[in-house]
Amino acid sequence: MDDPRQTVPDAVGLIQHKVSVPDVPERLVRRPRIERALGMLIERRQVVLVLATAGAGKTIAIGQATAHLPHPVAWLSVDATDTRPGRLLAYLEDTLARHVPAAHQVATRALRAGIPHTESAGLLAESLKGHRLVLVLDNLERLGVSGDGWEALGAFLHYLPRTARAVLLSRRDIPAAIHRELDPTSVASLREEDLAFTVEEAADALRLNDNTTIDASEAVSATGGWVTGVLFEAWRSEEHTAIVGGEADPLHGYIASRILAELPRADRDFLVTTSVLDAVTAERARALGLDSPARRMQSLKSVRLPAVWSPDGRMMRCHPRLREFLVEQLSRRDEEELRRIRRAHGTLLAGEGHDEEATEVLLQAAEVDAARACGARVVRRVIERWDLPVAERWLEAFGTADHEPRELTTARLMLAWARDDYRGGVAIADALLGSGVRDEVARASERAAALMIYCYAQCGRLDDVDELLRLADPGTEVAAVRYTLGTIYPAYRTDTPPVLTGGPFDAAVLFAKYWFGHLTDLDVSLESHWGTSLATPWQIGALRAQGHTRRALELYERARDSAPNPLSLHAVVPELLLDAGRPAEAIATIEEGRKLALDAGAHAWYLGFTEGLVRLRIRDHRDAAESLAILDELESDPLIERAQHPLAKARAWRGWLLLRGGSDADALDCLRDAVTLLKAGGLFQEMPIAAVLLAEAEWRAGHEDEADRAADLALEVSGRQDSRHVLLQILTEFPAVASRRIDAEAETDTPWHTIGRALAAQGANIQVTERMPAVTVTEFGRHALLVDGAEARLRITKSLELVSYLSSRPGRAADRREVLGALFERDDRSTRAYLRQAVHQLNLALPRQLRLIVEQNRLAVAEEVARGCQSLRFEADLAQAHRLAGRAKLSAIEEVLTRHEGDYLPDRVSEWAEQRRRVLSQQAVEALSSAAELALHLHQYGDAIRLCDQVTAVDPLREVVWRVRMRAANALGDDDGVRTAYVGCEEALARIDASPSPSTRRLLKQLQR
Repeated sequence: MDDPRQTVPDAVGLIQHKVSVPDVPERLVRRPRIERALGMLIERRQVVLVLATAGAGKTIAIGQATAHLPHPVAWLSVDATDTRPGRLLAYLEDTLARHVPAAHQVATRALRAGIPHTESAGLLAESLKGHRLVLVLDNLERLGVSGDGWEALGAFLHYLPRTARAVLLSRRDIPAAIHRELDPTSVASLREEDLAFTVEEAADALRLNDNTTIDASEAVSATGGWVTGVLFEAWRSEEHTAIVGGEADPLHGYIASRILAELPRADRDFLVTTSVLDAVTAERARALGLDSPARRMQSLKSVRLPAVWSPDGRMMRCHPRLREFLVEQLSRRDEEELRRIRRAHGTLLAGEGHDEEATEVLLQAAEVDAARACGARVVRRVIERWDLPVAERWLEAFGTADHEPRELTTARLMLAWARDDYRGGVAIADALLGSGVRDEVARASERAAALMIYCYAQCGRLDDVDELLRLADPGTEVAAVRYTLGTIYPAYRTDTPPVLTGGPFDAAVLFAKYWFGHLTDLDVSLESHWGTSLATPWQIGALRAQGHTRRALELYERARDSAPNPLSLHAVVPELLLDAGRPAEAIATIEEGRKLALDAGAHAWYLGFTEGLVRLRIRDHRDAAESLAILDELESDPLIERAQHPLAKARAWRGWLLLRGGSDADALDCLRDAVTLLKAGGLFQEMPIAAVLLAEAEWRAGHEDEADRAADLALEVSGRQDSRHVLLQILTEFPAVASRRIDAEAETDTPWHTIGRALAAQGANIQVTERMPAVTVTEFGRHALLVDGAEARLRITKSLELVSYLSSRPGRAADRREVLGALFERDDRSTRAYLRQAVHQLNLALPRQLRLIVEQNRLAVAEEVARGCQSLRFEADLAQAHRLAGRAKLSAIEEVLTRHEGDYLPDRVSEWAEQRRRVLSQQAVEALSSAAELALHLHQYGDAIRLCDQVTAVDPLREVVWRVRMRAANALGDDDGVRTAYVGCEEALARIDASPSPSTRRLLKQLQR
């Protein structure tokens, strides 16, 4: 059974020696001048180019120099497979992460999130910020003269932090495109003439290699100091500039005549045959069918060869130019012999777990069956990392077999989906059906079943969809596809979206969430690069629908050239282009989408593109008659009977056109159908448009209540999407819908008022009542005035007391004499002046609409201000709580008392404040007493005791509360608690020369039995 959570494994198949500093020869000439020069360049410049031919000593020189640097050194030896940018970034990431943990998985995750290779490379470079590190990239000539590998590397170097250094080694110059990515002032270079041996270094090298007969100065003069020439006595070949030993390359000629010619034939054959191996060991050579490999290795170890040996002498790596020559020699062998070697090499690679490399080699050997077996194990991984051309080439080479591995069938279906080739996917499924194995494949592979279901559905083959749904394992991938089909065919709709697994089929879930209008759920980074690439268009669409036009355009520009699934992109981009003021391009894009859908056999897609075309034409005010003709064609399509969701939108667009044309009654019928179908299908992406259109149509028909309900539906759905972009767009054409709802609102700060202000800002002809600022007066624990949440600083404290006093009065008003008596306890010229200043300061703090009303000798506070006083809210909340019953009442009382904790106006000592404080405290105590009794009746005895203690702490003379506490303690089996509660009551009453009542004494006796 396929695991739907399987994604591209991390660092799968990475050849470790490529990310390791190369071994150095046993006999090594120290070259301090090179070490100093390179060290200085690396310290002063960010990028150092070391450009020289093979055999110039580049790798060894850099290895010597970097060994003495105070910074970590990361090394990557590039090979021909790294021309693929994804593979190059995988190796680059791995070698960097060995020294900088922050680099781990940066590029891999970026690629899986659908970010292009160049941007992923930039992110990897930026992960090195703050780290001192030297990165050495060797053998860069293997990337060719240009290509995607160089583009990724150029982006990496462009974003490389200043703290990091890069040393680039190549036999050829770096492409001009890379130079353009680099700051010229940060680049230095070391070339062949810099690496050439001096006479002294040549003498040391010759002496180290036991050659004292050659004059060092003569050697340097004859070779120009070329390291390989000096070491291998190339200056002695008089023909070193001409064709030597039948070779056109002087070095090849030298190798043929002065290296291989001097070896025993068995050793020469061994070298040529093992040239297919990057690292030669006796075991690997034996796998190629060679006899006595250990003896051959020992023989080669005893002679001087341009090769590096491992410290234990068991592994040999030929110099790249030597291996290049050997591979060329191998190519001249008999075809049958070459095929045998390649077959053995491929088998070896497969046995070592390098299935991808093995597949390539076995295909070269024309071993299709073996290649197919290897490829089947890795082709899904190749597709998921988006190397689609590789997978396509393999599958074409594999051909068709009677019993093809299920993994390859699944891969073919994956490619069909990725390429939007639904006709091709159906052809694969039909071929399986024709051979009698389709049902078996569907049962055995959930992924294959899901892919076949999707392709059949897009082509309108719903009977086949139903059959496969019956057979397939209802796992996460089939569930994802079924959820997606619900956006087109109501029969397959499921209300709950499948859980995202991180796998590639999450793209199908995101596709559906977009059309269902769940826009806030689309910003998801998928672990599968394949799935992410398929999901990118829907993330573009979500950004556009939320009004983020610029961000959506940026993502589109990044994705459009690399997107392999053009249908999805063509489905969402036209609306974006229209929003961006590019209507002609938008119409052309959706027309192209219709053509692509026809070519792909995607009948369902074609229906969607057709209704989308009409919507664009309406927004761009194109010919209505032609648009209606397109809708006539769409609604007569046979598939529309089951694909009712395109039909729902087609009905909405027809209603839109009819409203514009004045056919209001027909428009109303269409729009009622559209909204009903959209609601039934859960398709909320287009609902704000359809609901606003329906609101306008209902109003024109005289149905005011229905119009309000439709408008509120549009607002509700927009809120669910966390975006009002689409709603505002349609309201610009029908602003009266918003105006009517605003006029009907009793409050002046509603969501419709917010919509109205947004429309007015866009120039719509709409009037919006000014919002009334919110005033709050905190009175418990502290005394403060807040306007829209900001505390007002009052110079006169009596101003704030005046607000609380007037708010507590009947009618929220009082005569001046009453105010002076309450706040100052006297009436004279001084207090009257003080009161005038208090009123003035208060009005400065209050909003203009809510200032204190002063008429003749009477002062009144605005109702909105009084409602904001905490004491009045406390009384209202408490009254509401007392209207409840049971546990709801208990919870409400406690919540009210918690929300209004603290003494009332704690810093006020006037008589009115004291009296008001007593009244509010009494209300709180009564509420606590009521809550305690209620907790007892609800058998919440612990809560009852706690509440009783709160009451008696404030009012210990409440005998009824002591009785509640006694009963609660008894219910808990706490006899001591019963007695303690009675004693507490007795002691409290004794303070006023009283004693517990007969009922309390009887209760004590009753509970102590």
